[in-house]
Amino acid sequence: MRERKKRSFTINILLLIALCVIILAPFYVAICYAFKSRTEFVKTKLAFPTSLYLGNFLEAVGIPHYFTAFRNSVIVAVCMVVCIIFISSTGAYIITRRNNKFYNMFYYVFQLVILIPFQTLMFPLYRELNAVHALNTLWGLVFAQIGMNVGYVVFLYAGFIKGVPISLEEAAELDGCNKYQIFFRIVFPLLKPINMTVLVLSFLNSWNDFAISMIICQKKEMRTIPMMQYAFFGEYSSNVSVAFAGALIAMVPTVIVYFLAQKYIVAGMTAGAVKN
Repeated sequence: MRERKKRSFTINILLLIALCVIILAPFYVAICYAFKSRTEFVKTKLAFPTSLYLGNFLEAVGIPHYFTAFRNSVIVAVCMVVCIIFISSTGAYIITRRNNKFYNMFYYVFQLVILIPFQTLMFPLYRELNAVHALNTLWGLVFAQIGMNVGYVVFLYAGFIKGVPISLEEAAELDGCNKYQIFFRIVFPLLKPINMTVLVLSFLNSWNDFAISMIICQKKEMRTIPMMQYAFFGEYSSNVSVAFAGALIAMVPTVIVYFLAQKYIVAGMTAGAVKN
């Protein structure tokens, strides 16, 4: 028995080490490349940098349209997060509280969005946005990202709202609150954990989106960070240190958003705001 436990413990440790290596290896490579001068990079590609060389970062931010792409990504991500939280929370609340065949039909439509592969929607999406002159516009990109993400977000909100006691709403209704006041003053404040979860997930999806951005925003001045990174590794294939420096800079907003909201994520994914 003791030998079996020891063997199981050893296997678990080896699996954890292998998992850590797989996850951390890309970050290690990025750091090794980004913080090395060209001379040091040629001599020792995968060795840890002997000094923190910042010239690659200065060169990356000095590339034309880099800050424009950064600004575009911030605008799109913030607008997308705000819109999807408002649309999905109100939609999930209506569907959950009405709970009849008519509103359940909308719930299944939202879930259908999750099941449809994005590749089947690429051409129709392009045609529809072109018809309303939304190509190469940030609002068109925001609209498309909301449409592709709203299904699973409604699913998250619906599961969370079911854990909010309806007795709270009934008490507020007796006090004279209408449906809008009940939602925004009673229910919505209780949705803080799931709101923060949706904020992080939606921000990451928007910030890292490449496929939708490639279809909609093709002009250089309309590029987002993922498209700029794609251009980096094409235009700077002879100096990948600059490309990796740009990639590390692009990671900063996502890391900040995650660490600011991480304590709410588990609660938002697993439980309701108030238990019956």
